[in-house]
Amino acid sequence: MTVVFSKPEKRTQWEEIFAEAKQKLANSMERCQIPDFFVSVPIRKTRAGLQFTCASPTLGVQKDVWVCNSDGYVGQVCVLSLVPEPSVTSCNGVCNARILCVASVPANEERASNSSLMNVNISIVDSSVNSAPNKPNNSVVNSPSKMAERKGSFKSSDGGSTHRTLTNNESNVQLDSGSSSEDSDAESQPERVVSTGSCTNSLTANHRQQDSTASTNAGDETENQQSTMWLGTEDGCIHVYNCTDNIRIKKNKIKIPHVSAVYSILYLDNRVFVSLANGDICVYSRDRSGWNVSSPLTVTVGTVTNPVVKLLNVHGKLWCAIQGTIKVLNTKTLQIDSQIQISNDSKPITNMTVLNDYVWISVQNSAHIKCCHHESFEIIFEVNLAPSVNKMLSNCDDIIRQHKAACLRVTSLLACKDLIWVGTSAGVLLTIAAHNVAKGSSLPAVTGLPHGHTGHVRFLTFVESQDGEADSAVQDGGSVSSAGAGGQNQTGGKSSNRTAHHQELLVISGGDGYEDFRSAGNNTLSEVAGREDSTNHLLLWKV
Repeated sequence: MTVVFSKPEKRTQWEEIFAEAKQKLANSMERCQIPDFFVSVPIRKTRAGLQFTCASPTLGVQKDVWVCNSDGYVGQVCVLSLVPEPSVTSCNGVCNARILCVASVPANEERASNSSLMNVNISIVDSSVNSAPNKPNNSVVNSPSKMAERKGSFKSSDGGSTHRTLTNNESNVQLDSGSSSEDSDAESQPERVVSTGSCTNSLTANHRQQDSTASTNAGDETENQQSTMWLGTEDGCIHVYNCTDNIRIKKNKIKIPHVSAVYSILYLDNRVFVSLANGDICVYSRDRSGWNVSSPLTVTVGTVTNPVVKLLNVHGKLWCAIQGTIKVLNTKTLQIDSQIQISNDSKPITNMTVLNDYVWISVQNSAHIKCCHHESFEIIFEVNLAPSVNKMLSNCDDIIRQHKAACLRVTSLLACKDLIWVGTSAGVLLTIAAHNVAKGSSLPAVTGLPHGHTGHVRFLTFVESQDGEADSAVQDGGSVSSAGAGGQNQTGGKSSNRTAHHQELLVISGGDGYEDFRSAGNNTLSEVAGREDSTNHLLLWKV
């Protein structure tokens, strides 16, 4: 069959559509999901040299994505809003250091569910109460502090009546317990509420002041119950913001200093795990006033020369990447259960992600990824990505293609539904069908996506958009961490089970420039292509 075209442009368009149809047919025969390219969003550089480092979606009703940039001197956060359509609403500097990792941390579910109960004081009014002012308060009122005390949410240090004092300075949020009878009497006064209207007019200025203080404390508690974003920097600080904060006008809620750079942040089992450049892992837990950032638990897992560069939640165990080795940390005992040797030539691990029972791992300066079983720790197989990348670069200029092939490596990994997404230094994005992975099975199909970046893929992440349920943008593991390794799925293989409500997933890649590999080379010398090469782009796919 001979096809004749009147114009070269029509021929090119027909070839692109025909190739895309062939790819979709091949994927359907293999029962692979086909991501649909949605849109590309350019982010103009406000400073020369700004590059993406990491990204994470927020938690809550409004699905925003915080995208972090840095030039080595300034850390910047760009907010990508998905409503009504994807657009960058703000780009603002937040610190004077490179942002290495970011993680979204959900609110305390127990405190949030009991917030309405905790804000209601139930009083038993009796004439004997007024005649016996020195009678212990707990015989009259079920106060919020006593209710929380029964649940074991905090301890009294002196055995007397316990009071909650919230101090929220730059690096310390702590619970202060005391036994002052004066404070106890003052605190109990607003709780003794008589239900008759005649008492309303008898409130004194002192009562009004106490009511105002109680309202302020309630507002602080409400703020502490919100989901937060944790940003780790190269100078050893963690900046904590509320997910709903307008980062353009609001400073960080908490700033937590450390002795060395923050490499990775991961939320797991109502705690936040933070890996540092000195080999330590800090474990932050909650108290009544929020996160106890003044006295975290510290576990030494690595060393200064061999720090933990990646953290991954694998079925409730914490996988810690140290050079070419993975140490499996028991999150209950905080002891190392196992050690896995991934790279025999001392190449450090650069990226990890988990899907179902298998962990996918890449190492430095390699175009191969390894698939490891989460229990046996056996390497099931190793996938060479070079042939698929070279196929996508076939339309590029010879010099560009040879250069990209010579230094090809994996720069980011993401598990989303039944696909492993791979970002490469060539700017090519690949998907691997991983739904039937098992020992002894054939190598899974590797598919190149026609849309990618001109330069490195800096991160991969995803956000859920779902009608009727707006509180699951990020999974329980919730961490998208580290430069070049953003977007890793931390669910321990459970994310595919949480997508039964027909929600739409948006996979987002961030990288240098934007390129359509179906027509690569046609516009290489144009001025538009040159401008696009130097502009950071976010690419969005519907899954």
